[in-house]
This record gives sequence, C-alpha cells and structure tokens, in this order.
Amino acid sequence: MAQRGEAIRWLCRNGFRSLDLGRTESENEGLLQFKRGWRPADGKVAYFKYDLKAKRFVCGKSGPKTSYAVFKMLPVPVLRIAGNLLYRHVG
Repeated sequence: MAQRGEAIRWLCRNGFRSLDLGRTESENEGLLQFKRGWRPADGKVAYFKYDLKAKRFVCGKSGPKTSYAVFKMLPVPVLRIAGNLLYRHVG
C-alpha cells in the first residue's frame, strides 16, 4: 500500500492534476465506494460490441463473471492475498 501512496505523491510533485482509477462495474459497490472516497468525477462509459460474423452490434455485458460469487464468500484476509496476486493480471 505504501507504493500506491508514494505514486500519488510523485504525481502531485510532478504537476499531474488527475489520476484515472479505471473503469468499475456498477454492481461492484465496494470498489465504487473506495474510488468515490478520492472524490473523482464520476462518469459513465458506453461500450459497444460488434459481432463480425453477424455484421451487427450486439447487446449484453461481455466477459465472464463466474468468479464474483466465490469471492463474495471469502474472508477479507484471503481477498487481500488474492487481490495482491491476481489484480495485475485481471485488473
């Protein structure tokens, strides 16, 4: 966690005025609450998916969400370890 704080201090010292914390699914209340604690300018991003075979835009969310139910049941210490190990690969 100290590295993240140092990164933010470095950005401030070097004249940066904003930091993009990335996109978050609207259902991910915990992460949204954390990000809102930094007083960000909330906004919505529209994504469109185009099916090349059907030659048309398609509706619906993309990407597998199968792991969400499992992570909701895990204790916080296990989630912290999983986050440290997995975030750079899926974040």
